[in-house]
Amino acid sequence: MQDKKYRILVIRLSSLGDIILTTPVLDVLKENYRNSEICFLSKQRYQGLFESDPRVDSVIYFEPEGKDKGFSGLLRLIRGLNQKKFDLIVDLHSNLRSLLIRLLVRAGKKVHYNKKIIPRLLMVHLKRWKVKPVSTIDNYLESLGEMGIKAWSRIPRLYSKNENKIWVENFFIENGLEKKEILIGIAPGARWETKKWELDKFFSVAKSLSQDLPAKILLVSDKDDQKLIEGIENYVGKGRTIQAIDLPLGRLILLVERCDLFISNDSGPMHLASALGVPTIGIFGPTSLGLGFSLSGLEDKVFWTGVECSPCSLHGEKDCVKESRYCMDNIKPEKIIEEAKRILSANKVIFLDRDGTITEEKDFISKVEEIKFLPGSEEALKIVQGLGYKLVIVSNQSGIARGIMTVEQVEKVNNFILKELAKEGIKIEAIYYCPHHPDENCDCRKPRTGLIKRALRDHQLKLKGAWVVGDKLSDVLLGKNIKGESILVLTGYGQETKQKIESDSNGSDWQKPNYMAKNLLEAASFIESERLQKSGGSKPNSSAGIQEKRERRA
Repeated sequence: MQDKKYRILVIRLSSLGDIILTTPVLDVLKENYRNSEICFLSKQRYQGLFESDPRVDSVIYFEPEGKDKGFSGLLRLIRGLNQKKFDLIVDLHSNLRSLLIRLLVRAGKKVHYNKKIIPRLLMVHLKRWKVKPVSTIDNYLESLGEMGIKAWSRIPRLYSKNENKIWVENFFIENGLEKKEILIGIAPGARWETKKWELDKFFSVAKSLSQDLPAKILLVSDKDDQKLIEGIENYVGKGRTIQAIDLPLGRLILLVERCDLFISNDSGPMHLASALGVPTIGIFGPTSLGLGFSLSGLEDKVFWTGVECSPCSLHGEKDCVKESRYCMDNIKPEKIIEEAKRILSANKVIFLDRDGTITEEKDFISKVEEIKFLPGSEEALKIVQGLGYKLVIVSNQSGIARGIMTVEQVEKVNNFILKELAKEGIKIEAIYYCPHHPDENCDCRKPRTGLIKRALRDHQLKLKGAWVVGDKLSDVLLGKNIKGESILVLTGYGQETKQKIESDSNGSDWQKPNYMAKNLLEAASFIESERLQKSGGSKPNSSAGIQEKRERRA
């Protein structure tokens, strides 16, 4: 008989960006409560965010202007929630409504997040008083800290709905977008007028990028900002723009997911694009990054001038009292265009584990003599290098912290690997490794993204369309964490990892690799096959086994 599910209610009623920033909490809850059911409570207007999310088992919508209107409606909602018999309530809103829900809905454990309103107010009203920046994501995660839970992910992530994909394909065909054509999303709106960058600057950016690259521009807004969209379209030209106005979230997610780059004011669509793994340029003016609502994607770029009067309010709602909006005036279109072109010119990349993937698995390799390349690994690297991918090795080497080997020994082994592969014409851009013990809770131990951050800092790489290949669960989760594709190879610890995943009846789909392969050579052949299919060519998969795994794609 199956054990009773641990029922968790997560509360965040609004707004779009704030709800998206809660998603790292979902990762942590699913990892720490394996036999759980997560129910998310939000307002009806955000329907479509979580319907295809493997971490969320059900969504309950609060309708304050409809059936849940007034105090009686709220009590009706609370009675319905009590019938669910939750074990844990996680309140990530901490306003009056969520407080009443948290107090009146029965649960064995209740936690809530600290808004840290005092530091935020100090940033606004006492700017000379140096206050430690606030991170909304970290605040959300800290709400779980009293239960002894540690997070391996702090990057927001959303999932698209397969049922909408045919509609999206037809939508782009009708709008004349070719499969290989660059698509740049632009969201010129925002809730508050003071948060909107000047429209003529969006004109310049959209026209320059559409002509120079060339690219098509996806214009995203709700109906309130439709005139902004029409203005940009008239300036750039209807043949170079596609309108996406007031679409259901489920459809908008797939449209934005297709973008190669997204440019936006500080708004909900900005966070949505980032959570979908689209490199995002965020334009901040009257609000400050330190208030906690900045972008968190590894490739994202924020433009904020940091003028002395910013932030002038918590959310950008206050009218500007200066003779000019210096916080926005000082952000020049030329800088946005330059950054956009830099992002779009980055190289595609494959991140590879070292031991058990390229070389034979041996715990804590400290000598060059212990290195043996797995059969077919060199051929595999040649295949993917020939496809134009940059190759980067990322490896956990906790033997250093355990005192089993030294940094010098690891460096010597890595240099040997680089030289041996170079003899075969294989260029590895770099080998990055984490020297820390698993208990140190560092940022660089896979599946955390510290090693990836270093690679992005040192090399011009793009994560959209990136692959992570390795033999451990940490490699699979790293792929999820950077919103890339993951392949579990069955060499090294691969068979053991496969058995662990398949035997875990409480494991969620989001913890499974996108694909499995017998070895690195088969993984490379599969990546080649995928590239050919996307480019209109065809090549049979390397084996029936990987085809079966392809059907299990997460």
